[in-house]
Amino acid sequence: MSAGRWAIPEPSCIRRTPEQAGRCSLMGATPTASTWRGRSPAWRRWKRWSPPTSEDPEQQEALEYALDDAMFAVDDATDAIETGPADPFLDVLFIDANTGFAVGAYGMLYRTDNAGTDWRIAIDGVANPDRFHYYAMATGVDGRLYLSGEAGLLYYSADTGQSWVRIEDLYDGSLFGSVEGEDAVFAFGLRGHIFLSPDGGESWRELENDERTSLYGGVALTDGRALMVGSGGLVLAIDAEGNRQAWRHPSRASLSSAVQAANGDIWLVGMKGLMALSEAKPL
Repeated sequence: MSAGRWAIPEPSCIRRTPEQAGRCSLMGATPTASTWRGRSPAWRRWKRWSPPTSEDPEQQEALEYALDDAMFAVDDATDAIETGPADPFLDVLFIDANTGFAVGAYGMLYRTDNAGTDWRIAIDGVANPDRFHYYAMATGVDGRLYLSGEAGLLYYSADTGQSWVRIEDLYDGSLFGSVEGEDAVFAFGLRGHIFLSPDGGESWRELENDERTSLYGGVALTDGRALMVGSGGLVLAIDAEGNRQAWRHPSRASLSSAVQAANGDIWLVGMKGLMALSEAKPL
């Protein structure tokens, strides 16, 4: 390998390997365009670095493709600095009074440690080179975080989001969310696919589900079960053994969320507004 002098557009970062070159991040960014800080010491270190060339044609081609990907990422970063964030956020989660996350389209992941006063991009350590969408983030009773998204993306973090472990080869379709029951974590998504983990995300298995209806939201119930809701008014309650109870709301409206009140009543939220689970018919 010999060093060549390539011109690097500004103002972002180019990683050292072809696998990493397509990913760039803005250092110290906040969601307000006027407060984005374009240059940082890390950026200046990368600017001084010259990407390598190779006498191996295949390796050289890989380097060129990686540089092209990085340049596209730099263009995106430049646009973001000039205009501020424009893509939609799809979920927000606070794990305490100060620490929160916002996730969304094209792999957006922001973090705040001061109750939302400042936000920074927090994608380091999250393997998502294709920038698939993140749909939801959830937390468990043990403090673990779960991040789910497009194309089967599913991660967990045991250190409040400082690092993430990706669950590989689980499912190729979208996972719209996760919810923790008393003794298990459930991930759910497209066409009724449901996965159960008994060990905080370390291992997973798919549950049988005859209702091939997409599931969009969930909530932990006081009886230890996890409740999931989805299209066509479908409602499922599942325990750690995989036993399930199903209902369908007569409106057949798509449901996006649910909540359990202090008196134990369960309320459903969807295209028809707020509805009581007591109105739904058992299946």
